[in-house]
Amino acid sequence: MQVLFCAPAVFVIGTAQIVSHLGEVPGAIAGLALSIALLLAAAAVLCSTGKRRIAEVMGLCAGGAGIATMIALGGGLTSPFTVLLGALAIEAGWVARERRALIWGVGAAAVAALVSVVLVSLVPQVAPSAWSWLTPLFYGLLLAIRFPAVEEPEASEEVQAGSADAVVVAAGAIILRLQTNGEVMSATARAKAALGVEPELLVGTGFFERVLVSDRVGYLSAVADVRDGKAVKGLRLRIRVPAEAGYRAFFADMAMNEGGEIVVVLRDDEASSQLENALADAKREVKEAVELRDHLLASVSHELKTPLNAIAGFSDVLVNEMFGPFANAKQREYVTLINEASSHLLNVVNAVLDVSKMRAGTYEGEVEEFRLDEAAKLTLAIVSREANAKAVKLELDLDERIGTVHCDRRALQQILINLLSNAVKFTPEGSVRLAIRQRAQRLHLTVSDTGIGIAPEDLARLGKPFTQVKNAHSSQGTGLGLSLVDGLVQASGGSMSIESAPGAGTKVHVSLPVSGGVIERTGRTSGAKLSGEWNEVPYRKTA
Repeated sequence: MQVLFCAPAVFVIGTAQIVSHLGEVPGAIAGLALSIALLLAAAAVLCSTGKRRIAEVMGLCAGGAGIATMIALGGGLTSPFTVLLGALAIEAGWVARERRALIWGVGAAAVAALVSVVLVSLVPQVAPSAWSWLTPLFYGLLLAIRFPAVEEPEASEEVQAGSADAVVVAAGAIILRLQTNGEVMSATARAKAALGVEPELLVGTGFFERVLVSDRVGYLSAVADVRDGKAVKGLRLRIRVPAEAGYRAFFADMAMNEGGEIVVVLRDDEASSQLENALADAKREVKEAVELRDHLLASVSHELKTPLNAIAGFSDVLVNEMFGPFANAKQREYVTLINEASSHLLNVVNAVLDVSKMRAGTYEGEVEEFRLDEAAKLTLAIVSREANAKAVKLELDLDERIGTVHCDRRALQQILINLLSNAVKFTPEGSVRLAIRQRAQRLHLTVSDTGIGIAPEDLARLGKPFTQVKNAHSSQGTGLGLSLVDGLVQASGGSMSIESAPGAGTKVHVSLPVSGGVIERTGRTSGAKLSGEWNEVPYRKTA
């Protein structure tokens, strides 16, 4: 605005100098008056609409035309008025505070110089004199007066005691004032310390050009929302900081003030960003470590499985005396220990492989049609030896109306075996009960015991691989049993919940879908088949 009102004064002085030496006063005055009129019209446009771009273009054109006319009338490019060409670049760069505007100003000066060369042959001229320097000197004086006047309001805004901005600045934040199109009009001095650049370099599109490209859409969307009167949450912006040769994280809050300006408060958010990055790195490292552990366990277990199968199989042949009787009782005892130990270790290895499949998402089930009562009685028979050794009573509560079901039999029986085995293990005396009901297309299984129970703080840990509840009654096992159950339940599209309290026993509820693929003539489904490795594994108790 200062440019639009000060420029006419410069043109008036220059016109007065020229017309005093020209005989054709009306023509000279008319040409320069047109330039002055354009400058005043630009000021009127700015005051009435607030559209700076239109006013800036009109001002640049009017200034260029006026200076070109003064140079031509003043004797050509050798005239002192030629110095005023620099005013076009200076004013354009200062008003818009953009490198692009400075380039436009230099371009306008070059065009004005060319126009003045053309006009020299078309208009009368006056010989250059020392008095011709009066106009450039007058412009220099105005320039010296105006620049401090422009800086003073910005400084006062930052230090005005008791203002909201003063509190924000005192807290180390940067305040930007934006036009409704998102271009910066002013920035507080804090920008130099935080961003490493002078506040003037952020004016116009300077700030936007420093925002990381991927954050620019969010920034422009937030500006548009504020302009439309919508509530805008803070957003994180990564801004290029020259001193750090990279981008620094800031948190920006936006709001519209009473003057119709968009106010942006920038706070350094680098500490939070670094913390989040460190947390993300830690999570990634933990995930990689878990994946490496699972892969290593699966690889080792797979290598152990073949020799363990041989040991368990041959020792079983010896225990059953298929090739003749033992020479003495000690031989039978030792071979029996070998058979039991190898079978237990084989079960653990198989459990590790199963859990690895669950975690890797490569588990494949086989849906088939079978009688549920037969499957339930088989699982009780497998666990009965351990229960009889502890005088724990096994009970089956099966709805007799349930006959043939259609689901993954191997997964169902493995779930029941593991749950019943766990219940027996943590029940010093009493009973373990298996209840089975069917509602619609879901099978509801409940394994309850009268054992020691589980503390509330331990419930959340159950189901994780190699996790055991610490208690004084038992520390046997690997902590894979319930993890395998949880994996099988999830892989089957079911759900599991646990109810327990210390000294009050435990109830495990499992819900499984009992609808599968289309039954083929063979009695099996057209769904996925299990791998050969799984088919060779018998039902087992997993610790």
